[in-house]
Amino acid sequence: MLLSGDDLIVEIYILKTPITMLIAQEKEKTNIAEYILYMWQIEDLVRFNAFDLDQIYDTIISKFTVTDDVKAEMKLWYKNIVEQMLKQGISEKGHLDYVNTRIEELNNLHNSLLTTLQDKDYQNQYIKTSENIESLMQKANNEAKNEVHACLIGLYGFLVLKLKNEQIGEATKEAINSFSGLLAILTNRYNKLQKGELTFSSEINN
Repeated sequence: MLLSGDDLIVEIYILKTPITMLIAQEKEKTNIAEYILYMWQIEDLVRFNAFDLDQIYDTIISKFTVTDDVKAEMKLWYKNIVEQMLKQGISEKGHLDYVNTRIEELNNLHNSLLTTLQDKDYQNQYIKTSENIESLMQKANNEAKNEVHACLIGLYGFLVLKLKNEQIGEATKEAINSFSGLLAILTNRYNKLQKGELTFSSEINN
């Protein structure tokens, strides 16, 4: 299930641990929505350190009491992220191609659950969420490429506000909860799809 609210903030702070690459790998296997949010945070962390691997090492990697081998592994992981971001031209904004691919996969499944597969639980949650999605997409100035992307943008923006200790209105909290609820079901269905277990014999809304 997708984390929500303060629990998700705790996950962001895990970025300060020396096992970020292991967390990313695990999340990609178990919770694709959290993986995407996690990688967005990694991208911003790299930007904050001006794509300078030595600075990343000094300000992040060197702070941990781990073996030199672990530090070397961490540095190599960040080096790969830095190189890919620069190569793909996302030094100021945007996301890594393989992260965007995961978003597209989720959005394709999102559309299928609403139409071809007619997942009743998902349809019901979408009804609760659609107005908030539409509102965010209008405010995002074409940043949101699709509805799933909009939900992720909303959640990430919420995390940033929380980390800055900014006040968050009830309407925003309600919208975030609706995004989280939709992505939780979508992630569940995505996991089933990856395992070949996506069946809707008892869930299809005839």
